[in-house]
Amino acid sequence: MDIKQAKEEIRRTVLAYTERTPDGALCMPLVHQRPLLLMGPPGVGKTAVFYQLAQELGINLVSYTMTHHTRQSALGLPLIREKTFGGKPYSATEYTMSEILASVYERIEQTGIRTGILFLDEINCVSETLMPAMLQLLQSKQFGTHRLPEGWVIAAAGNPPAYNESARSFDTVTMDRVRLLEISENYPVWRDYAHAKGLHPAVLSYLELNPEHFYCVERTARGRSFVTARGWEDLSQTLCSYERLGFAITGALFGEFLQHAEIAASFEAFFQLYSGWREKLALAPILSGRQSGCAPELQELSFDGRLAAVEFLLHAVRRELEDYRQSAALCGSLESFVSALQQEADPLRAAKENLSRREKAVQLRQELGVLPPGEQARERHLAARLHALLDDADDLAALRQEAERCRQALLQQESSCSAQLDNAMGFVYDTFGAGHELLIFLTQLGHLPGAQALLPGSARYRTLCRQTLPEELAKDLKSKAAADGVSSAAAFCGVTSF
Repeated sequence: MDIKQAKEEIRRTVLAYTERTPDGALCMPLVHQRPLLLMGPPGVGKTAVFYQLAQELGINLVSYTMTHHTRQSALGLPLIREKTFGGKPYSATEYTMSEILASVYERIEQTGIRTGILFLDEINCVSETLMPAMLQLLQSKQFGTHRLPEGWVIAAAGNPPAYNESARSFDTVTMDRVRLLEISENYPVWRDYAHAKGLHPAVLSYLELNPEHFYCVERTARGRSFVTARGWEDLSQTLCSYERLGFAITGALFGEFLQHAEIAASFEAFFQLYSGWREKLALAPILSGRQSGCAPELQELSFDGRLAAVEFLLHAVRRELEDYRQSAALCGSLESFVSALQQEADPLRAAKENLSRREKAVQLRQELGVLPPGEQARERHLAARLHALLDDADDLAALRQEAERCRQALLQQESSCSAQLDNAMGFVYDTFGAGHELLIFLTQLGHLPGAQALLPGSARYRTLCRQTLPEELAKDLKSKAAADGVSSAAAFCGVTSF
């Protein structure tokens, strides 16, 4: 299965394992709750899905990379206790609590949430001395005499020995006590994730042309050559950072992430092409509608270059949509905050107390590493806005007025963003006609987060879909847009994920 299918199966498993009866007991006995074991090539997102699910389900996540642990840190240190057996005293060995289990209990104390996932990465690369303790945890959910708290799901991940020479295979007894999910790379799934997350347009357009270069692991005379999904994403992030800072981008940089000489050289050549025409494409006039008609210099490019231009324009549209999504989420948070004060006897005092609790909760999520960067910035902005407002407000009416101003500003931004989408679609159509370039643009546009709420109201989008897209694909995109097209803050608060 691919990583998207695996994520859904993990979600179902967590919900099934943590389901409780009306009197609070687990519906599924612990003895039947098999740990999840994800096995697959490196860099396909096995670790990422657990962080995403913890955020989406609102549960704890404690993650350990097992190659970093010894038997002592995992199992605990030995203690000598005096015990009596059959009327005679004996010295018996017990163990302190495992560092791993102690972290689980600490996380419960920190968050007040009693359910979670204990994720053990690189499980099949642990040392020989630690392996028996790992098997005990997988089989009986305990280290020594200390058990994992009820309501926690054990999940593990590893790479097959073909990808990692230090990895070992589990025996039949162990495999009969886990749920094995075999993961394989899948470019279409990753592509949707990459577009939603806004990876560098050069990476997106290159892989669209060369999907066979998405994932590759080969043995050569000089060792192992490989390219992984993790490598493409990390390269994308580095390219974006270097461009913002004005750093020179050399061919050596590509080889640091794409450890396959031929693929790295191929991407370097494409990136030079991309950089050459990018300077000629003025995005601001296109999105604002000031540039009407076609761009002849783009028509003269090779198909590779035209596709890169389309991806670059999509990247600009994606940034505008992300700003809109952030504004919508901020507006929704503000409205929810004000709504919670309606029944309070002293709304302003309650508002200050609620804000203090909210800030503490956000700080805790940040410390635990489960607060997405976008949400972090939004919460910081909201807190600053509320602090300034509460310092000057005399009553609840002032808070309501602020929420209404935020709503009106959002409506104006919605109108502006819709116009930019129309202008971008018109530019692609005027430049390339109803060809492959427009087909790619419309297809990717229909899947961008936030676009689904705006496209149902676009007459241009509907017209171009009828002219360009295959009938079934057009119906699918329009259905998706209609289903997700509620113009409310809730439509824009989702976490980017697989």
